[in-house]
Amino acid sequence: MRRNFILYYLFCVFFISGSCKKEQAEGFFDYRTLGASAHDLLSSAKYPSLQIEIQYMPGYAPDASALNNLVTFLNSRINKPSGINIIQEEIGPSSLSVSSLNNIVNIERSYRNYFTGNDVISVYVLITNGYYSGNNILAISYWNTSFCVFGKPIDDNTDQPGDVSRSVLLTTILEHEFGHLMGLVDQGSPMLTNHRDPANGAHCSNPDCLMYYNVEAGFTDIISAVPSLDANCIADLKANGGK
Repeated sequence: MRRNFILYYLFCVFFISGSCKKEQAEGFFDYRTLGASAHDLLSSAKYPSLQIEIQYMPGYAPDASALNNLVTFLNSRINKPSGINIIQEEIGPSSLSVSSLNNIVNIERSYRNYFTGNDVISVYVLITNGYYSGNNILAISYWNTSFCVFGKPIDDNTDQPGDVSRSVLLTTILEHEFGHLMGLVDQGSPMLTNHRDPANGAHCSNPDCLMYYNVEAGFTDIISAVPSLDANCIADLKANGGK
């Protein structure tokens, strides 16, 4: 009887362990808390290459200028000696004019093709054809290697007389959201000097900084050019493996 119990116990341990391994095979690194991979994004120690998968809904493809600006920005702040590669793909439109975080997560789980592995860290960017939860949010970062850009409010607020250009706004949003993935501010990349905005979470208190909360919250009238990271944000990135 005792021998049978031991065999049953060993079978259960093996079965559970095998199940865990299977579940971790794809996306285990990537579906974690925002900021959890800041050091791996900034440093070349484990992942000398960065791959960015951009999936967009019809009519919302990112323009080449915004993507070139993003790569230039990343090359100035992260250590990826083997390069940065961008893969783009159009996916089907969403029937929802307003998306919740659960909707966004479900889309990513259905469509994402590339995950972190070997010597490449992978980031997923979704560009939707709608709004976010009925407010004026332009983008949201939600996992350690994932963020979503809301195409409709961006298009509604750009390229008309008096508006910011779509390329400038999209560049700003992409760089801002990557700032969150890189751990700014104080969510994965610890602050050397206190500059976190206490009223607006993981954002910089400097209104001239790329990581100021207005960039993400859709106040497009304040953006005439792509903001830069301020000295405090840059210092935090350097201290966590970046440039």
